[in-house]
Amino acid sequence: MSRYLALSIIVAALSTIIAFPALPTSRAQGVGTVCIADISSTSCPSAPPSFTGPLDKEPQFAVNIQNSDSFNAYDISVKTNAGILNPFSVDLTGSLIHDPRTIVSECVNNQPVIGSCRSGIDDYGVVSLAVTALGYNVEAPASGRLFSITYNTGDFVGVLGDSSPIEFQTGCANTSNDGSCVTIADGTTRTTVPETLQGATFTFRDFSLGVSPDFQTIKKSSSPAFTVTLTSVGDYSATVRLSTSIAPITAHAPARSLDPTTVTLSPGSTSTSTLTVTTTRSTTVGRYAITITGTDGVLIRSVSLTLLVENR
Repeated sequence: MSRYLALSIIVAALSTIIAFPALPTSRAQGVGTVCIADISSTSCPSAPPSFTGPLDKEPQFAVNIQNSDSFNAYDISVKTNAGILNPFSVDLTGSLIHDPRTIVSECVNNQPVIGSCRSGIDDYGVVSLAVTALGYNVEAPASGRLFSITYNTGDFVGVLGDSSPIEFQTGCANTSNDGSCVTIADGTTRTTVPETLQGATFTFRDFSLGVSPDFQTIKKSSSPAFTVTLTSVGDYSATVRLSTSIAPITAHAPARSLDPTTVTLSPGSTSTSTLTVTTTRSTTVGRYAITITGTDGVLIRSVSLTLLVENR
C-alpha cells in the first residue's frame, strides 16, 4: 500500500504524475536522517525531542532531513493522536525542494488538499505530503527543512491524555525505511535513498481555571462563597497568582476576597481557592460579572461567574 513518487523531471505542462514500480534502494555512502524537530531548527536533534506548549498556542513542528544522499522527491506521512494534537496545515516555506516543484499530493486529517488521500495510510491525525523537484536535485550531503506542520489542540485533551507522539506512519513498503511511510527518492538514479527516522513527543503544559457555581442569585447583606479550581495540564508545575475584577464598576459594588491568593500546582494536581463575595445593605442591586484571573507570570487564564443581587 504505497504511493510511488514521480522520479523523472516533470514538464510543467503535464497534468498527471508518472508512477513507477518499486525502485531499488541506493547504496548510500552514509544513511541520512529524517526527523521531527523544533520549528526554529533546520537540522535533526541528537535524540528524539520532547516538546511542551500551552493549550491556546498552535504547536508547529519541522520535518527535517540531515546528511542524506542526493534526492529530488519525497513522500512522507506524519502521525499524531488527533484527539490531543490535531494537524491543521502544511507549510513548505524554506523547503530544500523549492520552486520549481510539483506538489504531487497533500492530505491532512484524511482530507485531500491536493491530489488524493490513501485508504489505510491517511487517517485522522495523519499528514501526508509528496513533492517532486522540477529540473534539479538536492545535492549530498543534504540537510535542511522539508516542510512544517501546524497543529491545533485536540478536542479530547485531558480525556485521552495530555501527550501525543509525533511519529511517521507505518504500513508502507519499498520506502527509505521499510515499513514506514517515508520515501526519499533520487529520480536521476531512479533509486530510493535509505534514511533513519526520528520522531518526537509533545505534551501540553498549561493550567485551567474553573469556578462553581458560575451563577447565583443573592439578596443584599449576604456573603456567598465560590470554589475556584485550578488544574495542572500535562507536566505543568508553577505557582499561580489569583486576582478578581468586577463589571459593572459601581460606587457600591460587591466586595471580593480570595483565600488563598496564590496556589502552587505540580504535574497532575488540582488545587482550590475560595472566593467570598460580600454585599451590604448599600450594595447596588443588579447583575454583576466577576472574573477570576490566574497567572504564573507567563500564562494568563481566567474564568467568570454571574452574580445577581436583589433587594429581597
